[in-house]
Order: sequence, then C-alpha cells, then structure tokens
Amino acid sequence: MKNWSDELLPKLFFLTPAYNPCAASLRRPLVRQQLKASFIMQLKNTFLSTIAFLSIQIKKVGLIAHKMQKDCFGFYCKYAVVLLVTCTPFFVAAQLPVLSLKEAVSFALKNNFDVVIAKNETEIGKINNNWGNAGALPVISGTTNKTLATNNIKQELANGTSSKRDGASVNNFNAGVAVGWQFFNGMRMFATKKRLEELEKIGQLNFTKMVNETVFNLINAYYNIVRLKQQSSAVKEVIGLYQERLKIAETRFNIGSSAKPDLLQAKVDLNEQETELLIIDNSIIIGKTNLNNILARDPSTAFDIIDSFSISKPIDLVGIQQKIDTQNPDVLLAKSNLAVLMQTKKEINADRLPTASLNSNYNFIKNKSGGGFILLNQTYGPSASLGISIPIFRGGVVKQQLKVADINIKNQQIAAKQLRNQLQGTLINSYANYNYGLKLVIKEQENLVIVKENNFINIERFKKSSITSVELRQGQINYSNAQTRLINAQFVAKIAEAEILLLSGEIVE
Repeated sequence: MKNWSDELLPKLFFLTPAYNPCAASLRRPLVRQQLKASFIMQLKNTFLSTIAFLSIQIKKVGLIAHKMQKDCFGFYCKYAVVLLVTCTPFFVAAQLPVLSLKEAVSFALKNNFDVVIAKNETEIGKINNNWGNAGALPVISGTTNKTLATNNIKQELANGTSSKRDGASVNNFNAGVAVGWQFFNGMRMFATKKRLEELEKIGQLNFTKMVNETVFNLINAYYNIVRLKQQSSAVKEVIGLYQERLKIAETRFNIGSSAKPDLLQAKVDLNEQETELLIIDNSIIIGKTNLNNILARDPSTAFDIIDSFSISKPIDLVGIQQKIDTQNPDVLLAKSNLAVLMQTKKEINADRLPTASLNSNYNFIKNKSGGGFILLNQTYGPSASLGISIPIFRGGVVKQQLKVADINIKNQQIAAKQLRNQLQGTLINSYANYNYGLKLVIKEQENLVIVKENNFINIERFKKSSITSVELRQGQINYSNAQTRLINAQFVAKIAEAEILLLSGEIVE
C-alpha cells in the first residue's frame, strides 16, 4: 500500500535541493528511509501549532528555519516550512465560495448581458402594440397663423370710384382645430393590430430562446469544469502510481537488479502525467473564466464548484417529441413569423377595398386691413365632411404584391417543416447519446474497479519481480484510460440530457 510520505519527501527535497546540505546522501535508499521516519515524527508535533500562526509569522518562521539549518537537524524544519507554504494555497482554495449549478443559473438569468438585452427588446414589442400604430384612432391637429404686412393700395371700382393709399397696414390672424379619422380602410387596421400582437409575441419568444440557450451554455461550461476537475484528481492519482513505480525502479537500479532504461521510462511516464496535469489545470482556469463571462461578472472572480455529475431520471422520448411542437421556442417563432406574413397579406389586400374618412374642423379667421374695400373680415365656426375613396386602377401593383406575399407564406411553411424535421433529428441523436452515455457509465464503473484491482496486483508483483516494467506500465495506462473514459461518459450523458431539455423548452425548469 502506498504511503503519502513516499510522495511528499521527494517533492520537498526536489523543491529545495540548493538549500539542503545533505542532498547527496538523501538519494541513498537507506538514508532516505531513516530521514523519512524522523521527519514524520517531527512534522506531527509541529504542524498543528505552526499552521495557526503561518499567515502572520511566515517570515519569522523562515528566519528561524534558516538559522537552524546550520546543524544536522535544521534542514528538517526548513522542509516543514516549505510544506506549510506549499499547503497554504490548498487551505485558501478550500475557503473559496462554492457555486452550485442552481445558483449559477439564477445569477445568469438576472445578469447575463444577452438575457438583459433580449428582455429590453421585449419592451419594444409591447410599446408598438397599440391601436394607434394600427391606424384605428383619429388624428387631431391644431393650427395657428399670424400675418402682419404694409401694402400700397390702388383700387378702381365698377361704380367709377377709386381709392389710393400708401402704407396701409394688414393684420391677419387665423387658428383652427382639425380632427381626421379614417374609420374604414379595408380592414387594414385589424390586420395591422394582429401583426403587432404577433411581433410582440416574437419578442417574448426571442427572450425565452435566449434564456434557454444561456442556461444550456451555462450547464455546458459548468460541467466542463466538473469534468476537468475530476480528470485532474484522476491524473493526480495516476501520478502517485507512477511515482511509486519510479521509486521501485530506482531501488532496483541502485541494487543492480534492473536496467537503466526501465528507470528512464518510469521518469518519462511520470513527466508526461505531470505535463497532462498542468494542461488540465490551465483548462480549468480558462473554463472558470468562460463561466464568469456567462454570469456577467468579473472574469477573475474565484470560486469552486460541486465536483460531481447528477443525472436525472429516464427521459420519455415520445413525450419530448410532442413537447417540441408546443414548447420549443424555435418552432413557436416559426409559427409566429408565418402569422405575421398572413397578416401582412391582409394589409396588402386592404388596398383593393374602399376607404371612408370623417373630417371635422373648427376655424377662427380674422383679417384686418388699413385700406381697401374690406377693412375687417372675421369668420369662425365648425365644419365637418365625410369622404369615401374607391380604388379603381393602381397599375396591378396590389396584385403583384399579393403574389409575392403568397410566395413568402409558402416559403415560411416549408422552413417551418424543415425546422421541425431538424429538431426531431437532433432530439433522436441527443437521446441516443444520452442512453449511450448512461450505459457507458455503468460499464466503465465496473471496468474501473477491475482495472484498479489489477493495477494493485501488478504493483505488488512488480515489487517481487514477477512482471516486467512494460507490463506494469500497460496496467497503469489502462487504469488512466479507464478513468478518462468514465469521466467523459458522465459528461456526454449530462450534456445530452441538457440538449434534450433545451429542445423540449424545459431546460430552465
């Protein structure tokens, strides 16, 4: 059974070889075993008391360790300090706020930039949807005008009289209120109102679609981090196995029972796993940054996640297929767009029908002149008129527009069928991936138990020289691959489940 200290001591000695006066002797197995036992005893006695004062006395402890390095016992304290400093990030990480998927979804729905923009755009549809924009309400306008002028007048009347005056003043004033109402326009106002209602509905559906897509992207990003963290843990476990293999290879090489290529291959394999761990840790940083962007918060915000996959109950394929037609935002958007085109055709057809309008005015007119036959003219009072307009010939424009409208409607109907067919195909594929993922998870869980037991047996046999390093290496590779396949299977099943919920329009629920 592997001891954690077998991993810890080589790492600590590797971190600070330049400061270790006994570095050469530490590489001999017997000396290492003695030092390890002594180190463990001292570490148990000093660890708990030192960690409480680490944050405020780290410099002081470092100086003490440097001072104690002068004697044979000093470098152990230095390694204890290195251990505490090395472990500090892990204590800090443990205190990071844990972000659950439910909390992340709730936060994104309130703050995600795309969601907020889509929500604001729904207000545009609400504002535009009224009878005024449909043309059903009357138009009221007021006018006023004031004219001042100076004229030179010369008049000759029919009765033989004449008049002439220079610099006669003119003062005209008129004001009025007009009301115009086209109370019948070939039913255009009703078609326009229904079109505005559909446009408002489209705005709501676009908002729902954006919410669903944002939640899906959030789930994908969240469980991608879960997958990477589990892979990181798996690689760390594999690194422990490779370190034990390297230790055995070093021991066998030192006593002359094994060739150097076995030792070199063990080091190469260990370096490969450590490189893989660096790649995964870097991917975790990128994944958290992407998740923060979806949440519309500072990309550098530190957090931790719940490191597990949760698979829901089995999914009813027939029920989901039916829900696509009634709940999927894309399908509903296609239906609303078709309804808009139908109402647009009715608006065009209204140009072929008569229109009737009612107009009413109340005017006040006052004209005052300093010369001439009429010195004052003042009129005021209401007036009303009823007008009917009948289109007779418009050059066939309306007929052409109706033909174009029919083509647009036909194309939209075809596009709706195409969309439904694509969504059904996507659902079938997602459902297949979901079932495949669930079956693969069960199979890989069973396989991982077998591979893990086989790897333990191989290590014990390798210690007794019953198998070669090649056989042990293959067993460790099989164990690493089994872990990776299990994690990926869980991820595939979870993302497929999210895709199915996205298609059914129930992902937010």
